[in-house]
Amino acid sequence: MTLSRRHFLEVGIGIGIAGSIGACATAGSTSRSTGMPDWHLGYSNAPAGGFDPAPMKLAYGKAPAELKGSFYRNGPAQMQYGDQYASHWFDGDGLIHRIAIEDGAAVHQARFAETKKRREEQAAGKFLAPGFGTLGDESFSVQGPDDMNAANTSVLVVDGELLALWEAGSAFAMDAETLETIGPKTWRDDLKGMPFLAHPKVEPDGRVWNLAVGGSQVGIYRIAKSGELEDFGMVNIGRAAYIHDWTMTDRHLVILVQPWINENLRPPVVSGFEWQPQHGLQMLSVDKDDFTQQRWAQAPARMFFHTGSAWEEKDGTIKFDVVLYQQPILGVGGGSQEIRGEWMTPDPAENGILTQVVIPPSGDAQLVETGIIGEFPQVDPRFRGQRRRLTALTSAPATSRPGTTAVTVYDWETGRADTFDFGQSRMVEEFLFVPKSSGSSEAESWLIGTVLNLKAGVSEVCVFDAARVSDGPVCIWQADYSWPLGFHGTWA
Repeated sequence: MTLSRRHFLEVGIGIGIAGSIGACATAGSTSRSTGMPDWHLGYSNAPAGGFDPAPMKLAYGKAPAELKGSFYRNGPAQMQYGDQYASHWFDGDGLIHRIAIEDGAAVHQARFAETKKRREEQAAGKFLAPGFGTLGDESFSVQGPDDMNAANTSVLVVDGELLALWEAGSAFAMDAETLETIGPKTWRDDLKGMPFLAHPKVEPDGRVWNLAVGGSQVGIYRIAKSGELEDFGMVNIGRAAYIHDWTMTDRHLVILVQPWINENLRPPVVSGFEWQPQHGLQMLSVDKDDFTQQRWAQAPARMFFHTGSAWEEKDGTIKFDVVLYQQPILGVGGGSQEIRGEWMTPDPAENGILTQVVIPPSGDAQLVETGIIGEFPQVDPRFRGQRRRLTALTSAPATSRPGTTAVTVYDWETGRADTFDFGQSRMVEEFLFVPKSSGSSEAESWLIGTVLNLKAGVSEVCVFDAARVSDGPVCIWQADYSWPLGFHGTWA
């Protein structure tokens, strides 16, 4: 295990950090106070101290009485020091949000994950650490992946412990109530500093699976509901492919090996990637009970950031949903223009299409496209790894700025898309399923997510009925301020 860990620490640094949303069109209106377009609120800095707990106003509708819990989110929120801008959205420091909801009220708070990167850059007043798209400063000492850890991509709650996640290093433990940083999570002594992907998969019974990616070597974590590590194994995927997400059924892990390959690791990491479409999109299925039991499937070349979830038919056919791109344009560009308040009409290849991948028991995989442009697919957590019908995602690229304007629930059995479009004045982020206490089907759920209200200049938390999304939000809580756009969240 020592040699395997060393391999990860040497070649896994910075590989595969975060996803980004589909976008389109030309610049929007300009903020009088900053000279930036109004949508630049989504890429601005959060206050250095984050946000103290503050009640949000119920601006619309009636909050569901049964909706009780904590809605956590994570995303980059330090994109500028003076006149120096971050060169890639994936490299901003992670701001961890908690929206506590109870008795119809919502209270927001947020804190930065206090990583080494964060502490030293704050003290210096400039960007120092190398990253996915950042060259870094030669004065910044790097002894391992966690020295560059931005903890900025997603969050996971395991047995009450809140973890801020990044791709290439440790999960960072945070206090689930105060959001104070505790420090890097070590699952086992010999796995200290081992990468822990930002997209772990949680079975309906609470068991957690995740990957550690380092070149062509992929580690597999199996973690009990109690938070104890049950197993860690290794598989070889053949090449150093970009892996941000993956998926699983009740019996198999499915690792997507896309043809965006890094065979020359150097800072910034993104500069070492090459698009090699001749390899196509390959998928490795690994038996959960025996990691040596594997099979490969082949599909045409595609790029992806996020999957929904997978299931298996009785004959062994595997099906899963994913947003697929023709090329890795978004990963290369990394939102650098948006961070500077600039916007240009994008290439159509930047649009991600909601797609179902069908892997038969033998032979090539099939891609079934829905035609829906969007990102951030999510499913009901009660049905992860099991046969299901519904996927929620952000959709409808804006026409005058970055981002999307709508939330959609797609039914794979009927082919029906149920959509609510907020219009050009709101930037829509990821929405999560929260099962209703009285329901057992996917449609018997709430959808909860955040949007940035550009007209009011504030952030909002919106709730929909998953069975009637086109009817509009059930309720909207509104903050007195805005916070930057983020990536992913969880409900606890």
